[in-house]
Amino acid sequence: MEQENDYRLAPVLEPEPEVMPVEMGEVPPLQNDIVDAAQPISPVKPALRATMREKRDALSEKERNAGVRRIIERLLQHPDVHRAKTVLLYANYGSEVATDELAKELMKRGKAVAYPKMTTVPGLMTLWRIKHLDALIPHKHGIRAPDVTRSAPIEPITLDCVIYPGLSFTKGLSRLGQGGGYYDRLSAKIADNCARIGVCFETQISDELPHEPHDAKVHWVVTEATVYPYVPDPPPPPVLIGAVAVDSPAPSAADAEAKPEPTEST
Repeated sequence: MEQENDYRLAPVLEPEPEVMPVEMGEVPPLQNDIVDAAQPISPVKPALRATMREKRDALSEKERNAGVRRIIERLLQHPDVHRAKTVLLYANYGSEVATDELAKELMKRGKAVAYPKMTTVPGLMTLWRIKHLDALIPHKHGIRAPDVTRSAPIEPITLDCVIYPGLSFTKGLSRLGQGGGYYDRLSAKIADNCARIGVCFETQISDELPHEPHDAKVHWVVTEATVYPYVPDPPPPPVLIGAVAVDSPAPSAADAEAKPEPTEST
């Protein structure tokens, strides 16, 4: 892995303080309604979603299984996953990156594993910790979700790490979701130091994606090929002097040393 893509060189994220465990089957705590006013929808997103689904579906079973194994390996080696106490996963559907084996391994390592459950309120999910994968049952659109009678409700602020599904990501860490806005709205409720990791196959990586103010970004994107780190914003545009664009970088130490000292006039 190239050094600039080595997540082991990333800054350390401090974990959230410990919280008291919640017993299975308790009544869920009130979660604030995180549904925002309707946002303008980019006209190009539906076509992009269709294209990315086709790319993902085009992978052979052998390619997909090998890719999933490598993605799980990378996630388990990731320092933010390693130090997290509570991880939010998604229950994969169709040709998405499968997460069941990751969930089993995280549970073996003593981590709390939670999953979202869509509600009747558009864009709103509740979060539930499970202890066994058989607590996931078919729910809305056939996507598995926690059986609340065998799960414990948790609040977004208690999460240390969120694994984001996505139809596409960029190397600059923008995300294209399914269009429901569930993860965009969830992102507004998790702690600032909660690690946000997107996963997809390398074929789903885009050079650029339409990005709107309410679209969530992630800290990392993990594919079977590599781990993409955060790319900072580009530098400001050059200063225009007359009709000529002139870059104005700060003087280097060598420039400062080479500059002659002022002398007294005679």
